[in-house]
Amino acid sequence: MGDRLIFENTSWRFKLNEQWAITGPNGSGKSLLADALRGRLPLVKGELTYHFKPEPGFTPEDCIGFVSFENRKHNSYGEIVQSRWQSLELDHALTVSELLSYENVMGVNPFEVTDLHERERPRFESRRARAIKSLGLEPLLDRKVLVLSNGETQKVQLARALSPPLRLLILDEPFTGLDADSRRHFQKVLEKLMSGRLRVVLLTTEGECLPQGITHVMRVDNCRIVYAEAIHSRKPRKVVWPESLETRKVGRAVPSAPKELTSPGKLWRIEKHGGALRTARPTFTVSSRPEELVRMRDVTVKYGAVTILRNINWTIRAGESWALLGPNGSGKTTLLSLILSDRPQAYANDITVFGRKIGDGESVWELKKRIGWVSPELHVHFQDSFTCLETVESGFRDTIGLYQKVPPAQRREAARWLKRFGLGAFAHASLFELSAGLQRTVLLARALVKRPALLILDEPCQGLDEAHRSLFLRMLDSLIRTGKETAIYVTHQEQEIPSSIRRVLRLSEVV
Repeated sequence: MGDRLIFENTSWRFKLNEQWAITGPNGSGKSLLADALRGRLPLVKGELTYHFKPEPGFTPEDCIGFVSFENRKHNSYGEIVQSRWQSLELDHALTVSELLSYENVMGVNPFEVTDLHERERPRFESRRARAIKSLGLEPLLDRKVLVLSNGETQKVQLARALSPPLRLLILDEPFTGLDADSRRHFQKVLEKLMSGRLRVVLLTTEGECLPQGITHVMRVDNCRIVYAEAIHSRKPRKVVWPESLETRKVGRAVPSAPKELTSPGKLWRIEKHGGALRTARPTFTVSSRPEELVRMRDVTVKYGAVTILRNINWTIRAGESWALLGPNGSGKTTLLSLILSDRPQAYANDITVFGRKIGDGESVWELKKRIGWVSPELHVHFQDSFTCLETVESGFRDTIGLYQKVPPAQRREAARWLKRFGLGAFAHASLFELSAGLQRTVLLARALVKRPALLILDEPCQGLDEAHRSLFLRMLDSLIRTGKETAIYVTHQEQEIPSSIRRVLRLSEVV
């Protein structure tokens, strides 16, 4: 990596009857080791040997599948971050079935003359059918890729990886962005895959529950292997490391779920059941009504015959932070995009943001000056040619990258936010030189740098290890308690919701 040698003098033998998990904190080098394993990084010395014979017409590297955030970024199908606007062109957008076609997955050149495709296509179709069935993708096949949720996209991405003739599958944080039911289902899918001839390398942060079938676990830190052992128990288990091996602890542990979240009487709860909203009476009173930041009245969003949201009524007032919960595909990201005015259907609904109705001549950029935003979608589409400091500075401009100089005061403030997250040393490093978890931390600093009136946080802790997650949650909790910040916090992990957030909007799938 530049002039630095990484994983020096590393020897590792991966046997046919083994399944490996590689764990470690953000920035430890897990993904780099995976890149080397699949032949994407040059070896300075030593050798990498594959002891399997690929099918005719394929190289060993063709037989190694890889699914990760970076893989998703490189296969984002040329869409820009405002890809929702292309919903106006849905008639021309790819469906899931088309995305998973033989031609698309295998990158077939229509002018190529070979008998490979005639021989390989039936096998591909068989593997594709098994992947679609095991992941429960049948209902999504006719859906447009543009309107899929993050969790649904994750499943499609895995089906895409399983369709070629694989011998080894590398999964980088595969449970990221999945709700509890999807995680359990995905674990069962992995366990079934591992019971066959496919070998798996699972990259995960510490504390993640490992699926049955994982036989060996390795810990990586500072681009070196520090620990490896066989696991004898066949039950799902969490990786717990000896105290001497733990590194970079930051403060106290991640706060547990506030008791209020399990006690509906103490929350102003609004739950959506089959499209209908039910509101419980709040058990507290206020002396005055704070500023109304967002108001939605009977909001409905459809794409063709598919209804994403139906009859949503929701009011967010200054100082009243909300947790937005619901399974994959329930419409959480769509709901947030309406507030951001990033979806055309925002203009066809009764939505007021900062006291101005969307569509009454307001400037989208004027609205965004008061909103901080971070999401998996923003992460995927962010420009990779900018430094971490420039990335944070772009939060003042609400741009995907920095295209003009910022005043010295703003540059100093951006540098302060990087230091608050322990990333001051990376200020002048390229954003995408960092691990995916540290990239997400930089984007969190970007969302907070202008101290917005409304923070929209869509899975903000996705990909963060325990230390960085704990640091972010403590900072967010402190900001909310001052009363100067109002947050909408989306997560599938209810135990990570800051205790200062006392209101919940829970969406269910529209039926």
